[in-house]
Amino acid sequence: MNALAATALPSEAVASAGASHVAGEFDPVSAHFLHRGHGAEFEMETDWVRAQMPPYAQRVVDVGCGAGGLFPTLGERRTIGVDFVAEGLAHTRERFPSVPLTCAGADRLPFADASLDTVALQHVIEHLAHVREALAEWLRILKPGGLLLLLTPNRRFCDPKVFDDPTHVRLFDRRDLTDVVTDAGFDVTDLRTLGLPWFRSYQRIPSGWRLRRFVTGRAYALSAIPLLRWKGQTLCCAARRPLT
Repeated sequence: MNALAATALPSEAVASAGASHVAGEFDPVSAHFLHRGHGAEFEMETDWVRAQMPPYAQRVVDVGCGAGGLFPTLGERRTIGVDFVAEGLAHTRERFPSVPLTCAGADRLPFADASLDTVALQHVIEHLAHVREALAEWLRILKPGGLLLLLTPNRRFCDPKVFDDPTHVRLFDRRDLTDVVTDAGFDVTDLRTLGLPWFRSYQRIPSGWRLRRFVTGRAYALSAIPLLRWKGQTLCCAARRPLT
């Protein structure tokens, strides 16, 4: 049996838990489950996650997991998926029957203090009304030295229309994000953006999709170039809970 299974809800609970959160809401957020986890930009982000993941991590939580697109990158055998949309998690269970799933909000997670090695949130923090409370919760459940991985839209990106989403509460730039993460007690270990500022121009170039895939496939390496480090559409932050 997967050692993580004891912390997750059984299948029948996934189908019913959190119903109060999702009644009448599944249609507006269905893209979160049915369309996330695909495409060049998603693969660009998984490259960064893969580069940050500590090899020793045994207990990992993907908060706001959606359909589980990040599970293969995080490692299916060591990951628990968490989302607040119970109906969507039923779909996730069909795709990843061996991954434990839990229906919960991002700021109230059913895990013991200092029990996890990594907490990952891909495009979640910008949807939260109470960011400081959520960060305190992520700090609580991480072991000393544990890793927090955040990916969110870059507020300073040159084409903010790509982030149009009525469910966004707050967008961050690198200073905003650094401030809230460090104020919560974390030590930032990596901060960069991914992608390039001519994001929308690809579609106007013959065979532009090839260029798009070429660029996104090298986005992690390109982000090390000082001129490009803060130009991308995705803001990525890795931070650790201090050892003491």
